[in-house]
Amino acid sequence: MQWTLNSIAAVSSLLSGQCSSIGGQLCDYHFIGENMTWKAAKDYCRKNHTDLATVSNQTDMQRLLNSTTEQYQGGAWIGLQNNTTNTVWSWSDGSNFSFRLWDKEEPDDDDSEKTCAMTTSDGKWSSDDCNKTKPFFCYNGEFSRSLSNGTVHLHLFNDLLYLLVYYKNYGRLARGGVNQSGDWLTPPLIDSPSPLRDSVILIKKNMTWVDALYYCRDHYSDLVSITNMEEQLWVQERAKMASTPYVWLGLRYTCTLDLWFWVTDEMVCYNNWGPGQPGDNCTTAGAMDREGTWVKKDDHNQLNFICSK
Repeated sequence: MQWTLNSIAAVSSLLSGQCSSIGGQLCDYHFIGENMTWKAAKDYCRKNHTDLATVSNQTDMQRLLNSTTEQYQGGAWIGLQNNTTNTVWSWSDGSNFSFRLWDKEEPDDDDSEKTCAMTTSDGKWSSDDCNKTKPFFCYNGEFSRSLSNGTVHLHLFNDLLYLLVYYKNYGRLARGGVNQSGDWLTPPLIDSPSPLRDSVILIKKNMTWVDALYYCRDHYSDLVSITNMEEQLWVQERAKMASTPYVWLGLRYTCTLDLWFWVTDEMVCYNNWGPGQPGDNCTTAGAMDREGTWVKKDDHNQLNFICSK
């Protein structure tokens, strides 16, 4: 059995009591600049991530495009292949193939050698010979679902499905993992307190980004940084209680270095940017909406904010 985005959604549905929906996914896309054949790229992605990139909707495609600033003039492989005699295109991870972004006159089904798909930097797909070498996109599969008493978050990495459940009534996290055979990892899923529970605080004062930064440094530690999925989940729960549509994070853009950074001097490795984000305006800072999505905002906006203790 191989984990697919559909099977992750099914597990998520069982835990949340809701119908599965692929629209709940939050794929973490990774651009790999090394040129490989389509099959070699697939093997690489399955070893180091989840699989070659699967795209289920326009939001996914935008997230994929936003995952890199690298140029790939000749296209980059995605996980779409036509390996049947019936001209049926399918994703390498077995996910449902219903969303399409083919360029004009694509795919070229008349050319029997063009049986693998690539994307260009404008987000259009085309077909090419699978034996050609190109850069490619991998993905790590993630899902978030709202529960009546909390949130369940699933993350797929290296054939293991990790579960992170937040119970808002108890302020506790349940952690665990399951392999492809359905066996729980050791130790099994345990409901345990998280050290992050009391490490972040929502401040319901409306301030500019700079004023929020100084407030956090004067009264606590700093504006909050998010460097992994677990921190994202805790901060996201706090953001839901804000009195403004967005809350400031300790995330800032520098024109000098042309990059986003955390005010705690950490690089932005983990991210949850929304479609069309983040951008490169010199007066912008990072904020989070009530659903946990990161957005850029002019730093003079007055918003609630989250401090780390």
